[in-house]
Order: sequence, then structure tokens, then C-alpha cells
Amino acid sequence: MKRAALLALLLVAACGNFGNQAQSISLGYKTGDTYKYGFHLVMKYTIAASGMSIPLDMDLGAKETVTVKSVDSSGTADLSVDINSVSIKMSMNGTTNTTTTNTGGTIDMKVAKDGRVLSVNGNAFGSSTALPGMTGTQGGVVSAILPDHPVKPGDAWTKSYDEPNPLGTSSIHATSNNTYLRDESVGSVKTAVIESKVNTNLDMTIDLSSMLGGSGTPSAGGAAGAETLSMKGTSISDTTTWIDTSARRIVKTHSTGSVNATLTVNLPAGSATTPGLSGPITFKGTQTLDLTPA
Repeated sequence: MKRAALLALLLVAACGNFGNQAQSISLGYKTGDTYKYGFHLVMKYTIAASGMSIPLDMDLGAKETVTVKSVDSSGTADLSVDINSVSIKMSMNGTTNTTTTNTGGTIDMKVAKDGRVLSVNGNAFGSSTALPGMTGTQGGVVSAILPDHPVKPGDAWTKSYDEPNPLGTSSIHATSNNTYLRDESVGSVKTAVIESKVNTNLDMTIDLSSMLGGSGTPSAGGAAGAETLSMKGTSISDTTTWIDTSARRIVKTHSTGSVNATLTVNLPAGSATTPGLSGPITFKGTQTLDLTPA
């Protein structure tokens, strides 16, 4: 009887260990695959300049169809995201406008197998690395940062990376703290729940002539001849993603973030200035984003 009880105890312990073994968790996109999501973004920001403070709130809902165009040898996928059924409610300084449209356009994204968005429409500044607090403001794929080694529930890992500035000097440094929270079923799909907390320091200068393609076109607001735009501040995000470990795809994502940044336009000596447009202009606020199965 004692032997039977001991054997039963050992079997239970062994089954528990088998169920908690480390596993590899990464995105495994395949050319031609398509995924459909519902997208919802809520932003609450304050823009301040020249002694004025303007509240800006936005609520954006849309549907997305993500198509995998290609995948390179490193696992980085080139995605096309078709955005449709868009509804936008925007309130600015007490005035509210609502817009709906069936077609929201298409964006191209490069996404690494660890979930990092490397570029949006060819621009690294649209990526989650560059401005995690602003992740997803254009729509698209949003993910926690996945490990590059096998992990099990409760495991944690860190990743730090720099995003080069293709339009000026300095780079953007981001540090992420990531945790495999638990296993959880979403409908009939078994998922691994991964959380990433990302802190980003912003201190960079952008050459506006490069941004304008060297055309010499005046910048918005008539700041003709503007040479550089400097951005300083911090951005944080807390993103939780449910990963289908069998199909290696994103099932859903919930993300919150914030930005506190200051922009300054640096004009050549003697250039005419437009009050409030040369800066400093501060952006401060929060956002919540949800990507859900559709």
C-alpha cells in the first residue's frame, strides 16, 4: 500500500514537471498566411506650447487583415496590414469630431520573430522600439518581446537595444523587462501569456531637410528653412500578449503606455519664427491599445 502511494506521488510529481517544462516561444510567420484582428486605441494627451495647454483625446476602432508577404532567414516577416471599418472620435480643446470610413489604408511592417516591430512603412521611428508609448497609433501588429531561449511560466528575461536615427544624430535606447506569466486558453487555443515592460530614453536630433527628402519644402506651419528638430523625453509601455505556441502567432494583445516628450525646432540664425511652432512643444499623456481576434 505504501509502495502504491509512493508510486502515485512520484507520477503526480513527474506529470507536474512535464507540464512545466521550458519551451521556445517565438513568432513563426509563413509566407501567404493571413490573420484578422479587431483594433482599439484610446489616447489621452496634453499638448503645451507658448503658455497654452490643449487636451487631445482620441478613440480609434478598426478591423485589420494581416498578410505575410515574405519571411527572411532570420525569421523577420514583411507584413501588409489592411485597415478597414475605421471609426475615430477625436476631442481637441473641447471640440469633438467623429469620423467613420470603410477603408483605412494599408501599412507595411517588418516584425522580428521576437515580436519587435522593426519598421512601419520603412520608417524605424514608427516601430515599437522607437516610441513604445506610442505603439500602434497607426494600427498594425503589437506584441510583447519574446525570449530567444526556452522559458517556462515564471521565467523572466531582459533585452536592451538601440534604434539608430536615420535622419540625424543620436539613437534611441530601450530596455525591456519581460516575464512568462502563465499558460492560458483563449477559446480553444492554448497560449503562453508574455508581459513586457519597456522603458525608452529619447534624446535625438532630426535633420528636417533629410525628412523632407532634400526638397527644400517648407515645414508645416510655414517654418521655412528649419534645419533640425530635437526631441527629448521618456516613453514607457506595459504590453501583455497571448501567443499561440503551436501556430506561433499572436492571438491577442493588451498594452498601456505613456509619453512625456519635448520637441524644439532649431532654426537658422535670422530665420523668421512662428509663435508656438518653434517650441518647446511638450507632449504628455497615456494610451491603451487592444488587439483582439476577429
